[in-house]
Amino acid sequence: MLQVHLAGYNVDSSLLSSLDNPAATPETISAAYARISRSPKTVTELRSDALREINKARRSNQNIIFEMGHASIAEHAVFNFDIIGISRLLAETVESIRLASFTEKSQRYVTFTRAWVLPAELDSHPELRERYEALMDALFTEYQRSFEALVKHHRAKHPELSGTELECKAKEDARYILPLATQTQLGLTINARSLENLLRRLDAHPLQEARELYHALLEDVRKICPSLIRHASKDDFHGNFKLPHVSYLEDSFDIEETVRTITVPSDPDNRILAALLYERSQGDYTTCLEYVRSLDAEAKAELYRRIFARIKPWSKLPRAFELAEFTFELKMSESCWAQFKRHRIGTFVKQAFPYDESYLLPGPIISIRRRKHWSRLQDMSFDLITQLANINLALAAYVRTNADKVKVLVRMNLRELYHFTRLRSDEHAQWEIRKLSKLMTRHIQKAAPLSASYLCGKSEFVESKKD
Repeated sequence: MLQVHLAGYNVDSSLLSSLDNPAATPETISAAYARISRSPKTVTELRSDALREINKARRSNQNIIFEMGHASIAEHAVFNFDIIGISRLLAETVESIRLASFTEKSQRYVTFTRAWVLPAELDSHPELRERYEALMDALFTEYQRSFEALVKHHRAKHPELSGTELECKAKEDARYILPLATQTQLGLTINARSLENLLRRLDAHPLQEARELYHALLEDVRKICPSLIRHASKDDFHGNFKLPHVSYLEDSFDIEETVRTITVPSDPDNRILAALLYERSQGDYTTCLEYVRSLDAEAKAELYRRIFARIKPWSKLPRAFELAEFTFELKMSESCWAQFKRHRIGTFVKQAFPYDESYLLPGPIISIRRRKHWSRLQDMSFDLITQLANINLALAAYVRTNADKVKVLVRMNLRELYHFTRLRSDEHAQWEIRKLSKLMTRHIQKAAPLSASYLCGKSEFVESKKD
């Protein structure tokens, strides 16, 4: 007889601390689940045992997870962290963890005050510290002035919009002048196994801010879960994996180029269709593929029409669509990258530090006649970047602005690309990433006209695909 028991759920830490109960730890859940495969007891009984004997549960966790190597048991322990006052730069490291959930303060919807991270590395360089603080102040001053001018500009062009809508449109462009040193906050939900991975990355990070976050996270989690976090320090690999910066290799990207296709899958429409038929046949995959290739174009198109007949904007495609992988080299602003990197199923290799001075100037900034001001600040920023890079390459990134361009190598399968374009080609998406998504879609649909035929934003789907 089917039974379901709610074993646990997220509870605010202030409530847990009020209980003054040593059993208020996710270790009991992980220890109980670890015994499922070896005990005839029900999982409800196993949880009761773990709650009664916390120390025994902790010993069980350490033995099963670390000695026997069943690390997936640690994934049953989940933590929620409020991370406040972190720089946008370091937030990128936190958000690089695939198996975690995070929500960050949006620069699109929130007005940012004069709050930035002052790196501890500058304490021994007073002249550079003074220049750094002056630049931060100038960037935030320009942010506020541009924001106010943009509100007036959009009000004149769009009198039908509400005050909130006008402010959002203004923030969308004003934020490009904000530095990566800007303080933000985020909510992080992460299991113990992924947390160990994050901790190792932070401990190996070249910035003091990262190591401060490392110690803060480690201190908090070890108080309540000492049995689940062991390999939290950087190892020889994390600490020594580094290559010299190769500055003599030139960038062949044109100034306006943003999307470059590196690889496309071979025969994607046929391969995906063959995999879908494979699920529903007794034949081997090669036979299915040969059969699909024997069909004429109209027959294949009809099969795809049947596949997509009842698709909705929120539908998740079958895993067969993961067989088609595309690799792109993309050039975008740091602001756009902050949105792009949230699609963590893809594989991303970002250039750590581009040396060129290219940046993206939003069109409305020209309209409000702030171009010269932005250009002057970008020059100041790049000049300081070159000085800071002599001390620490990672340190220099604090003064990069959201407008600065970066190149990223991206590999995404077609299933994930459907999710990506649903959000990023949508009319509600931010204008830069929407443009980028639509350009990628054009490249994809050339290679996979049938399997990628419903690749579009939610708004476009409603308008043209629902029938």
